[in-house]
Amino acid sequence: MKKISKKETKEIKETKEQTTAEEKAFKKRRLKRRILSSAFTALVIIAIIALNVVVGIISDKQNTSADLTDGSIYTLSDESREYLQNTLSSDVTITVLCSETEFSAQDMSYKQADEILKNMARESPHITLSYLDLNSSPNFAAEFAGETLAENYVVAECEKTGRYKIIPPYDYFVFNQSYLEYYGAYVVEGSVIEQETISALMYITNETPVKVAFAEGYGESDSTALKNLLQKNGYDVETLSLVTTSEIPEDTDYVVLFAPSADIDKTQLEKLDKFLETDGKNVVYFASTVQPKTPNIDEFLNRWGISVGYDVIGQTDTSVLTSSDTLFAHLQEICDTKYTQTVYGSQMYTFGAHMRPVYTSDEKDGAVTTVLMKTFDKAYLYPLDNALAEDFDIEKADSGVFNDAVIAERGYGGEKSRVCVFGSEMFASNLYLSYTNSNNADFLVGMWNYISGRQQGITIKQKSFMPAVFEINVKTANVMAILLCIVIPICVIALGIIVWVRRRHR
Repeated sequence: MKKISKKETKEIKETKEQTTAEEKAFKKRRLKRRILSSAFTALVIIAIIALNVVVGIISDKQNTSADLTDGSIYTLSDESREYLQNTLSSDVTITVLCSETEFSAQDMSYKQADEILKNMARESPHITLSYLDLNSSPNFAAEFAGETLAENYVVAECEKTGRYKIIPPYDYFVFNQSYLEYYGAYVVEGSVIEQETISALMYITNETPVKVAFAEGYGESDSTALKNLLQKNGYDVETLSLVTTSEIPEDTDYVVLFAPSADIDKTQLEKLDKFLETDGKNVVYFASTVQPKTPNIDEFLNRWGISVGYDVIGQTDTSVLTSSDTLFAHLQEICDTKYTQTVYGSQMYTFGAHMRPVYTSDEKDGAVTTVLMKTFDKAYLYPLDNALAEDFDIEKADSGVFNDAVIAERGYGGEKSRVCVFGSEMFASNLYLSYTNSNNADFLVGMWNYISGRQQGITIKQKSFMPAVFEINVKTANVMAILLCIVIPICVIALGIIVWVRRRHR
């Protein structure tokens, strides 16, 4: 065995010490890296948690999602945002009678309703949105004794006015009537939750509600569409029997005569005369082509410088006809008046059908008349009197431009009283009020609001759930097939080969 010299022993010892020092330094560096790595990981985790918390807080206050649906079914209209941000000033509570998770999880229609309600709460600090299980909160139902409450109902309340509005699902969803008629099943094809909720907010926060009474007792036409329109814009709507009431209640602001099918007794019309003697009262009358002659109503209107002809207005200008089946359905022209500023110059259409001409006379007992709406040129009058209609000759008929709506105002020293006459009840029918390209609803609400001294109403279109259809012809389909099945795949393959060759020869 070779004996190790002292020098070699010293070198070995120094080598071991150096190795130990390097190992200690390496372990120290490794420990440091582990600590830094752990610290960085912890910071990243903390940052992610903090970011989630911040995003959660922001998403509660602001809508951070993007609505990519056809028709933007989850997005509030500009009119709604304007109202919520700048008009709504009273604190309100909106309660959904269902748990939050269950409400939105039912199907797409309830998901849309939930998102719209949440977006409303984000837009206004005055809205408190809550969800409540009606079965576990019987005290809530007790506060609305006599009212019907059920799951998925929406309840809007305003503590300041003490008013509330209950919105059931069948009011905030639009159902496919054809499917219901033939199959007996409910299929939701659209949503009006936005319009219904905004209308409810306007109603419950109104501290000085305007009361509109629809007179009954003389075979009036169906006025449901007009009643709904006024209610949605915050008006108190009720019915009134001119026969049974001794006098029209003092708190009534409007009386509507919606195309009575019989002439009204003079005794009842005297109640309207007395009603109008108080400044700020109004009567709105809709005529109809199915009415008989109404001498008593005519006399009442004559006292305000207005008369309705016993004719129906036809139209020979085919460019303004709205139906190929009749000459009596045609577009109307809005006049530039203080009552029609919300629709004058609108790009939408004003529809009318079976309109009777409305005439004006010179100022009568201080009543000043204003024409609100008229026909376009080339209109003519067809007599409603059967005897005259038998010998009708369109070449000899009265023709030109005729008034379709007139308003008369009278009053001294205070608010004016008014009588407004429309030539046909069809102007306020559900058909024309529901057209998306019609301004009939805006016309009526704008006039009502101007007379009442209120802010402009809100008309919000229905959100449709029906899928958009992309229709293409055969030629376009063939081009798209070649593009998607041949051209694009070849381009992708060629690009892949080019990239592979270039990388191979680097």
